[in-house]
Amino acid sequence: MKRLKIAVVLFCFLLICFLLLPGCGRESPQGGATGTAAAAGKGPQEADELTIGIYDDAGSVSTWGGGAYSPWVLDAVCEKLAGPNPYGAAPKLILAEYIRPVSDDFKVWEIKLKPGIEWHDGTPLTSEDIKFTIDYNREGPSNNRYSHHTSSFPRLPGDGITIIDELTIRITGAYPMPFFDREPCAELPVVQKAQWENLKDPRQFTGKSIGTGPYKLVDYKVGEYYKLEANEDYHLGAPLVKKLNLVVIRDFSTMFTALRSGEIDGAARNLPPEMVEEWSKIPNITIIKTPYLWGAAVTLDTTKKPFGEPVFREAVKYVFNREELLNIVALGHGSTGEVGYPHPRSFHTNPNNSVPYDPEKAAQLFTEMGYVDLDGDNFRETPEGQRIDWRILVDASAPLYVRAAEIITEHFAAVGLRTHVEALETAAYNEVVSVQGNYNMTVGEFVPHGLADDDMMLVLQAGERNTDIVPYPERDQAMIDWAAAVTGEERLAASHRLQELINKAPKRIMLWYPDGYFAYNNTRYDNYSIIMGENDIFHKYSFIPNEARKGFVLENFQ
Repeated sequence: MKRLKIAVVLFCFLLICFLLLPGCGRESPQGGATGTAAAAGKGPQEADELTIGIYDDAGSVSTWGGGAYSPWVLDAVCEKLAGPNPYGAAPKLILAEYIRPVSDDFKVWEIKLKPGIEWHDGTPLTSEDIKFTIDYNREGPSNNRYSHHTSSFPRLPGDGITIIDELTIRITGAYPMPFFDREPCAELPVVQKAQWENLKDPRQFTGKSIGTGPYKLVDYKVGEYYKLEANEDYHLGAPLVKKLNLVVIRDFSTMFTALRSGEIDGAARNLPPEMVEEWSKIPNITIIKTPYLWGAAVTLDTTKKPFGEPVFREAVKYVFNREELLNIVALGHGSTGEVGYPHPRSFHTNPNNSVPYDPEKAAQLFTEMGYVDLDGDNFRETPEGQRIDWRILVDASAPLYVRAAEIITEHFAAVGLRTHVEALETAAYNEVVSVQGNYNMTVGEFVPHGLADDDMMLVLQAGERNTDIVPYPERDQAMIDWAAAVTGEERLAASHRLQELINKAPKRIMLWYPDGYFAYNNTRYDNYSIIMGENDIFHKYSFIPNEARKGFVLENFQ
């Protein structure tokens, strides 16, 4: 008996030692942790209040003033008919009871709203609000980032919108809309007619948006902070976190210093690749890997020669060693841009897209275009005999892209082309690139709306068609075929054909697609979820009841 007692004690001691070893299961609150799935951990599953850092402001938290890099803040206040977005699996209904085609050509769709949904001011959501949202985005006094879903791709004519009753509306498009339930229904925020119908300039709006979402906007100062309070009457259930304090922290080092010190409870910014391993060892910190739908790209100024010439664009795409860029700059956290555009995780992406690294092919094409070394210095001159030294612009506040641009100059040198990097302060960079349009090439990020949205792909191509200095008739015909496609299968086939032509002579040449890594304090709240296309873990689905998340969140992302 004595020996048995000793054996039991020894076994218990060894078991405790084993459980305390690093890496055994989920880390204890004394050690950091990493995860790759939607994670309801061992920490608090509810919270009275959280403070989260966001690296770009959310404007006035309205469709016309929402920050491009913080769309989840808008979505927490002003919802969509379906969700979480159009990029991944088929969207699930949010405000709508059903969204269905009622014509064989997919031009006519009917939407019925769920009964009993109220705006934050207690008034009912009705089909009048849906009609107003479409009309105001299409014909209103000012366009916004979402307007194209009503005015161009797809086009929703005003005379094609019919209110059937208080909850039902019928919408007729200008051409077939086989994915209408995705775009615009899972992309366009619904706004309240009563709040917006008399505003002459919505971009000057400084009030508080009234939505149907799980959070009410109670206070904000653009560029500094946002205060959200739970909508206890939210139609999918009262939120698990009662207050969200969002603070704008633009500098990434300041952001993560604040998280490490406990000043904030989560950082809504992708953890830089060089910090992932270190931060996985920090006490009380959990890192979640997400399907990040952003990308790094070289953008050519196709409004000028030679950058607008299709053959030149084709030659440039072969120059970049994307495997090297992924390994050196992103430390291997992601996938290479050799899979081309759009993002490989988007629902409409052609699985055969390919933009390979082939410096010999690039050199051959440049030679055929007349770019040869005339003076024996190992660098090519133009066909007119002029010295080449193209500039690559980059935002100086983005060190990853500065480093990528420096490596890219070496790639160009390997095929006999002289280039140099100019890193500009953010405001100057935006002025030169976006306002003046005075550049040769840029290196920077490409956002999900441009990388994974089928409709936005057409908007971008329409913009290029209107500004390209050299016509690209094959692409233009593919755009016509896309708009004429009736069924979902036909639209996908047309989309895949258009992608082949985009990747043949790209304006934006994808370099790599990074993984997402997001960090939070697991002692403050430990019930975050992953959403395809939302990129980080900070979104409304991380804060609504667990039962309501089903169908929206990814359960087993690896």
